[in-house]
Amino acid sequence: MATTTSDIAALLRPGLAAVIGDYNTYEDEWKSIYSHHVSDKQVEYEVEMKLLSIAQMKQEGGSVSYDKMAQRFITSYLHQYFGIGFILTRQALLDNLYKDRFPMAVTSLKDSLRQVKNIQAANLFNNGFNPGAPIGDGQPLYSVNHPIDGGIVSNTFVVPAQLNETSLEDAITNISLFRNAAGLLVKNTPKRLIVPPSLQFTASRLLNSKYRVGTANNDINAIYHDNYISQGYMVNHFLTSPTAWFIQTDNSNGFKYYEREPLDIDIFTDIDTDNLKVRAIERYSFGNSDFRSTFGSQGA
Repeated sequence: MATTTSDIAALLRPGLAAVIGDYNTYEDEWKSIYSHHVSDKQVEYEVEMKLLSIAQMKQEGGSVSYDKMAQRFITSYLHQYFGIGFILTRQALLDNLYKDRFPMAVTSLKDSLRQVKNIQAANLFNNGFNPGAPIGDGQPLYSVNHPIDGGIVSNTFVVPAQLNETSLEDAITNISLFRNAAGLLVKNTPKRLIVPPSLQFTASRLLNSKYRVGTANNDINAIYHDNYISQGYMVNHFLTSPTAWFIQTDNSNGFKYYEREPLDIDIFTDIDTDNLKVRAIERYSFGNSDFRSTFGSQGA
Protein backbone atom coordinates (compact mmCIF):
# COMPACT_ATOMS: atom_id res chain seq x y z
CA MET A 1 0.00 0.00 0.00
CA ALA A 2 1.88 3.01 -1.26
CA THR A 3 1.20 6.69 -0.73
CA THR A 4 0.57 8.14 -4.20
CA THR A 5 0.15 11.67 -5.51
CA SER A 6 -3.63 11.35 -5.12
CA ASP A 7 -3.14 10.73 -1.38
CA ILE A 8 -1.21 13.98 -0.93
CA ALA A 9 -2.84 16.17 -3.57
CA ALA A 10 -2.72 19.25 -1.34
CA LEU A 11 1.05 18.87 -0.98
CA LEU A 12 1.54 19.18 -4.74
CA ARG A 13 0.47 22.84 -4.85
CA PRO A 14 2.23 25.85 -3.38
CA GLY A 15 0.78 28.20 -0.82
CA LEU A 16 -0.15 25.96 2.10
CA ALA A 17 0.14 27.82 5.40
CA ALA A 18 0.97 24.68 7.35
CA VAL A 19 1.20 20.93 7.15
CA ILE A 20 0.04 19.45 10.44
CA GLY A 21 -0.56 15.97 11.83
CA ASP A 22 2.23 15.32 14.30
CA TYR A 23 1.41 15.48 18.01
CA ASN A 24 3.16 14.97 21.30
CA THR A 25 2.73 11.40 22.52
CA TYR A 26 3.18 9.76 25.91
CA GLU A 27 6.74 8.71 26.57
CA ASP A 28 7.91 5.22 27.58
CA GLU A 29 5.77 4.84 30.69
CA TRP A 30 6.86 1.21 31.05
CA LYS A 31 10.49 2.13 31.72
CA SER A 32 9.96 3.04 35.37
CA ILE A 33 8.23 -0.31 36.00
CA TYR A 34 10.31 -2.88 34.13
CA SER A 35 13.98 -3.74 34.51
CA HIS A 36 15.81 -3.84 31.17
CA HIS A 37 17.68 -6.94 30.02
CA VAL A 38 19.35 -7.86 26.73
CA SER A 39 18.73 -11.29 25.23
CA ASP A 40 20.59 -13.33 22.62
CA LYS A 41 18.08 -16.20 22.47
CA GLN A 42 14.67 -16.85 20.94
CA VAL A 43 13.23 -17.49 24.40
CA GLU A 44 14.55 -16.60 27.84
CA TYR A 45 13.67 -18.83 30.79
CA GLU A 46 13.76 -17.91 34.47
CA VAL A 47 13.27 -20.46 37.23
CA GLU A 48 12.09 -19.91 40.80
CA MET A 49 13.96 -21.95 43.38
CA LYS A 50 12.53 -23.27 46.61
CA LEU A 51 15.27 -22.79 49.19
CA LEU A 52 15.41 -24.10 52.76
CA SER A 53 12.28 -24.05 54.89
CA ILE A 54 12.13 -22.87 58.48
CA ALA A 55 14.54 -24.51 60.95
CA GLN A 56 13.21 -27.14 63.37
CA MET A 57 13.90 -27.67 67.06
CA LYS A 58 16.64 -30.26 67.63
CA GLN A 59 16.15 -32.73 70.46
CA GLU A 60 19.05 -33.57 72.74
CA GLY A 61 21.09 -36.32 71.14
CA GLY A 62 18.88 -36.23 68.07
CA SER A 63 19.71 -35.39 64.50
CA VAL A 64 19.30 -31.98 62.99
CA SER A 65 16.48 -31.79 60.45
CA TYR A 66 17.43 -31.61 56.78
CA ASP A 67 15.64 -29.99 53.90
CA LYS A 68 16.33 -29.88 50.19
CA MET A 69 16.37 -27.14 47.60
CA ALA A 70 14.62 -27.63 44.28
CA GLN A 71 13.21 -25.73 41.33
CA ARG A 72 9.58 -24.74 41.31
CA PHE A 73 8.10 -22.55 38.57
CA ILE A 74 9.56 -21.53 35.21
CA THR A 75 8.72 -18.27 33.46
CA SER A 76 9.37 -17.98 29.73
CA TYR A 77 9.93 -14.79 27.75
CA LEU A 78 9.15 -15.40 24.07
CA HIS A 79 10.35 -12.46 21.99
CA GLN A 80 7.97 -11.09 19.36
CA TYR A 81 8.53 -8.80 16.39
CA PHE A 82 6.74 -5.47 16.14
CA GLY A 83 7.10 -3.29 13.11
CA ILE A 84 5.51 -0.78 10.76
CA GLY A 85 6.47 1.06 7.62
CA PHE A 86 5.28 3.24 4.76
CA ILE A 87 5.82 3.45 1.01
CA LEU A 88 6.02 6.57 -1.18
CA THR A 89 5.80 6.36 -4.93
CA ARG A 90 8.56 8.09 -6.86
CA GLN A 91 6.09 10.68 -8.14
CA ALA A 92 4.71 11.42 -4.70
CA LEU A 93 8.22 11.94 -3.37
CA LEU A 94 9.42 14.13 -6.25
CA ASP A 95 6.28 16.22 -6.65
CA ASN A 96 5.77 16.91 -2.96
CA LEU A 97 6.51 20.61 -2.46
CA TYR A 98 6.83 20.29 1.31
CA LYS A 99 9.68 17.85 1.63
CA ASP A 100 10.90 19.60 4.76
CA ARG A 101 7.89 18.04 6.50
CA PHE A 102 9.00 14.53 5.50
CA PRO A 103 10.71 13.85 8.86
CA MET A 104 7.27 13.80 10.51
CA ALA A 105 6.73 10.43 8.81
CA VAL A 106 9.84 8.96 10.43
CA THR A 107 8.79 10.43 13.77
CA SER A 108 5.42 8.76 13.27
CA LEU A 109 7.19 5.40 12.93
CA LYS A 110 8.83 5.86 16.30
CA ASP A 111 5.58 7.06 17.89
CA SER A 112 3.76 4.00 16.57
CA LEU A 113 6.34 1.59 17.95
CA ARG A 114 6.50 3.45 21.26
CA GLN A 115 2.74 3.20 21.60
CA VAL A 116 2.56 -0.54 20.97
CA LYS A 117 5.40 -1.09 23.44
CA ASN A 118 3.51 0.84 26.11
CA ILE A 119 0.45 -1.28 25.36
CA GLN A 120 2.37 -4.56 25.52
CA ALA A 121 3.87 -3.56 28.87
CA ALA A 122 0.51 -2.48 30.29
CA ASN A 123 -1.13 -5.72 29.19
CA LEU A 124 0.48 -7.56 32.10
CA PHE A 125 -1.71 -5.40 34.33
CA ASN A 126 -4.73 -5.38 32.00
CA ASN A 127 -4.72 -9.18 31.83
CA GLY A 128 -3.49 -9.61 35.39
CA PHE A 129 -6.77 -11.02 36.75
CA ASN A 130 -7.48 -13.24 33.75
CA PRO A 131 -7.04 -17.00 34.39
CA GLY A 132 -6.41 -17.35 30.66
CA ALA A 133 -3.18 -15.36 30.98
CA PRO A 134 -1.25 -17.24 33.69
CA ILE A 135 2.30 -16.59 34.85
CA GLY A 136 4.82 -19.33 35.62
CA ASP A 137 2.98 -20.79 38.62
CA GLY A 138 -0.20 -21.36 36.61
CA GLN A 139 -2.13 -18.54 38.28
CA PRO A 140 -2.97 -15.09 36.93
CA LEU A 141 -0.47 -12.44 37.97
CA TYR A 142 -3.00 -11.27 40.59
CA SER A 143 -4.44 -14.26 42.44
CA VAL A 144 -5.47 -15.39 45.91
CA ASN A 145 -4.03 -18.86 45.18
CA HIS A 146 -0.36 -18.53 44.27
CA PRO A 147 1.04 -21.93 45.34
CA ILE A 148 3.97 -22.33 47.71
CA ASP A 149 5.11 -25.40 49.61
CA GLY A 150 2.42 -26.20 52.15
CA GLY A 151 0.11 -23.32 51.31
CA ILE A 152 -0.82 -20.37 49.13
CA VAL A 153 -0.03 -16.66 48.93
CA SER A 154 -2.40 -13.92 47.80
CA ASN A 155 -1.50 -10.68 46.05
CA THR A 156 -5.03 -9.44 45.51
CA PHE A 157 -8.27 -9.17 47.47
CA VAL A 158 -10.83 -11.96 47.67
CA VAL A 159 -13.45 -9.27 47.05
CA PRO A 160 -12.18 -6.50 44.71
CA ALA A 161 -11.86 -3.17 46.51
CA GLN A 162 -11.87 0.35 45.17
CA LEU A 163 -8.91 2.58 45.87
CA ASN A 164 -9.33 4.24 49.24
CA GLU A 165 -7.47 4.61 52.52
CA THR A 166 -8.66 1.30 53.97
CA SER A 167 -7.95 -0.80 50.89
CA LEU A 168 -4.53 0.78 50.42
CA GLU A 169 -3.59 0.06 54.04
CA ASP A 170 -4.84 -3.52 53.66
CA ALA A 171 -2.73 -3.96 50.52
CA ILE A 172 0.38 -2.64 52.27
CA THR A 173 -0.21 -5.06 55.15
CA ASN A 174 -0.73 -7.95 52.75
CA ILE A 175 2.56 -7.20 50.99
CA SER A 176 4.41 -7.34 54.32
CA LEU A 177 3.17 -10.92 54.79
CA PHE A 178 4.35 -12.36 51.45
CA ARG A 179 6.13 -15.72 51.76
CA ASN A 180 8.70 -17.39 49.54
CA ALA A 181 8.38 -20.82 47.90
CA ALA A 182 9.51 -22.54 51.11
CA GLY A 183 6.97 -20.65 53.23
CA LEU A 184 9.35 -18.18 54.92
CA LEU A 185 8.29 -14.58 55.36
CA VAL A 186 10.13 -12.30 52.94
CA LYS A 187 10.62 -8.57 53.14
CA ASN A 188 8.73 -6.79 50.37
CA THR A 189 8.33 -3.04 50.53
CA PRO A 190 5.71 -1.11 48.54
CA LYS A 191 7.48 1.18 46.11
CA ARG A 192 4.98 2.73 43.74
CA LEU A 193 1.23 3.01 43.28
CA ILE A 194 0.20 2.60 39.63
CA VAL A 195 -3.20 3.92 38.56
CA PRO A 196 -5.19 4.73 35.41
CA PRO A 197 -5.97 8.39 34.64
CA SER A 198 -9.39 8.10 36.30
CA LEU A 199 -7.76 7.41 39.70
CA GLN A 200 -4.92 9.95 39.61
CA PHE A 201 -6.72 12.47 41.81
CA THR A 202 -7.66 9.83 44.37
CA ALA A 203 -4.05 8.62 44.40
CA SER A 204 -2.76 12.13 44.91
CA ARG A 205 -5.06 12.80 47.85
CA LEU A 206 -4.22 9.47 49.50
CA LEU A 207 -0.46 9.85 49.20
CA ASN A 208 0.03 13.60 49.53
CA SER A 209 -2.42 14.56 52.28
CA LYS A 210 -0.92 15.00 55.76
CA TYR A 211 -4.26 14.18 57.37
CA ARG A 212 -6.76 11.43 56.70
CA VAL A 213 -8.79 11.85 53.54
CA GLY A 214 -12.57 12.20 53.61
CA THR A 215 -13.00 12.35 57.37
CA ALA A 216 -13.52 15.11 59.90
CA ASN A 217 -11.14 13.41 62.29
CA ASN A 218 -7.89 15.23 62.86
CA ASP A 219 -5.84 12.02 62.54
CA ILE A 220 -2.63 11.90 60.58
CA ASN A 221 -2.52 10.12 57.24
CA ALA A 222 -0.29 7.19 58.26
CA ILE A 223 0.53 6.30 54.66
CA TYR A 224 1.88 9.78 54.06
CA HIS A 225 3.45 10.25 57.49
CA ASP A 226 5.49 7.02 57.44
CA ASN A 227 6.19 7.11 53.69
CA TYR A 228 4.82 3.61 53.14
CA ILE A 229 4.89 4.07 49.35
CA SER A 230 8.27 5.70 48.90
CA GLN A 231 8.04 6.62 45.20
CA GLY A 232 4.49 7.92 45.30
CA TYR A 233 2.18 7.17 42.42
CA MET A 234 2.39 7.13 38.65
CA VAL A 235 -0.34 7.32 36.04
CA ASN A 236 -0.23 4.75 33.27
CA HIS A 237 -2.35 5.90 30.35
CA PHE A 238 -2.44 2.43 28.80
CA LEU A 239 -4.34 0.71 31.61
CA THR A 240 -7.75 -0.27 30.27
CA SER A 241 -9.74 -0.57 33.50
CA PRO A 242 -10.84 2.75 35.05
CA THR A 243 -11.10 1.15 38.51
CA ALA A 244 -8.17 -1.28 38.80
CA TRP A 245 -5.09 -0.16 40.73
CA PHE A 246 -1.74 -1.71 41.48
CA ILE A 247 1.23 -1.48 43.83
CA GLN A 248 4.75 -2.31 42.69
CA THR A 249 7.13 -3.57 45.38
CA ASP A 250 10.92 -3.40 45.58
CA ASN A 251 11.19 -7.03 44.43
CA SER A 252 13.65 -6.77 41.53
CA ASN A 253 12.79 -10.17 40.03
CA GLY A 254 9.28 -9.22 38.96
CA PHE A 255 8.60 -7.03 35.95
CA LYS A 256 11.19 -7.62 33.22
CA TYR A 257 11.71 -6.40 29.68
CA TYR A 258 13.95 -8.45 27.40
CA GLU A 259 15.30 -6.73 24.31
CA ARG A 260 16.16 -9.22 21.57
CA GLU A 261 16.62 -6.78 18.69
CA PRO A 262 16.72 -3.01 19.24
CA LEU A 263 14.79 -0.57 17.09
CA ASP A 264 16.03 -0.65 13.50
CA ILE A 265 14.86 1.83 10.85
CA ASP A 266 15.76 1.21 7.22
CA ILE A 267 15.12 3.32 4.12
CA PHE A 268 15.57 1.85 0.64
CA THR A 269 14.32 2.15 -2.92
CA ASP A 270 12.52 -0.76 -4.56
CA ILE A 271 14.43 -1.58 -7.73
CA ASP A 272 11.33 -2.55 -9.75
CA THR A 273 8.91 0.25 -8.83
CA ASP A 274 11.27 3.03 -7.70
CA ASN A 275 9.01 3.34 -4.67
CA LEU A 276 10.69 4.57 -1.50
CA LYS A 277 10.17 2.16 1.38
CA VAL A 278 10.73 2.99 5.02
CA ARG A 279 10.29 0.38 7.71
CA ALA A 280 10.95 0.13 11.43
CA ILE A 281 11.15 -3.07 13.43
CA GLU A 282 12.14 -4.33 16.87
CA ARG A 283 11.83 -7.55 18.85
CA TYR A 284 11.25 -7.93 22.57
CA SER A 285 9.14 -9.40 25.35
CA PHE A 286 7.59 -8.27 28.61
CA GLY A 287 6.85 -10.53 31.55
CA ASN A 288 6.76 -11.07 35.29
CA SER A 289 8.84 -13.73 37.02
CA ASP A 290 7.66 -13.18 40.60
CA PHE A 291 4.16 -12.21 41.71
CA ARG A 292 5.64 -10.79 44.93
CA SER A 293 6.69 -7.78 42.91
CA THR A 294 3.14 -6.46 42.91
CA PHE A 295 -0.29 -6.30 44.52
CA GLY A 296 -3.43 -5.40 42.61
CA SER A 297 -7.15 -4.89 42.90
CA GLN A 298 -9.78 -4.83 40.15
CA GLY A 299 -11.50 -2.01 41.95
CA ALA A 300 -15.24 -1.73 42.31
